[in-house]
Amino acid sequence: MARKNLSAQQAAAADRLLERAFPDARQASRRSVLRHALSLFNANGVEATTIDDLRKASGQSVGTIYHHFKNKEGVVAALFFTALDDQSRVIAEHIEGLTDGQAVIEALIACYTAWITAQPECAYFVFLALDSVAQGPHGAELLQRLKARYEPIDELLARDAAAGRILPLPADLIPSLVLGAAEFYARSWLAGRRTATPATHAQRFSTAAWRALTA
Repeated sequence: MARKNLSAQQAAAADRLLERAFPDARQASRRSVLRHALSLFNANGVEATTIDDLRKASGQSVGTIYHHFKNKEGVVAALFFTALDDQSRVIAEHIEGLTDGQAVIEALIACYTAWITAQPECAYFVFLALDSVAQGPHGAELLQRLKARYEPIDELLARDAAAGRILPLPADLIPSLVLGAAEFYARSWLAGRRTATPATHAQRFSTAAWRALTA
């Protein structure tokens, strides 16, 4: 798991996320593989975890695992996108209807840090597997999902830049300015190097991000 001192509520959060994503009773075997994969990947690393490890932990046959996911890369991608989509859903719900750039930045960072705080196992895995997914056969799918997630925010900030409300910064620099501090802190918290949760400092991250865009 991401942290040794997970609360019971945090430890159960990943189960609820997978149940939301795969609610049908016929998907129980898929949920079982992904739930055990989450624990194994986080504990041992993606590369070191084998299909046989997944078979033993989940109680599912190798045939069932291959039927659902085709290969280990498919398991990694399915788990990664399940977590990423849940995070994106929360963000979309909270930024919908907002037209003020600063309000959108505050909502984005608040949701981002709250989701990581509530879903430490899944958040740890998202950071752990990001490069593997980005550089693997599912990299194009990742780019599409990230584009869909951030396009409404990018368009609003582009309008703000055109109107002079924020600096005319390069588009590829903005994500680092907006989420860089929150992400750095979240990684440290997930690794056990920080005590206060990322959500605790959401407003400070938002203030710093807005200043970076406008100073």
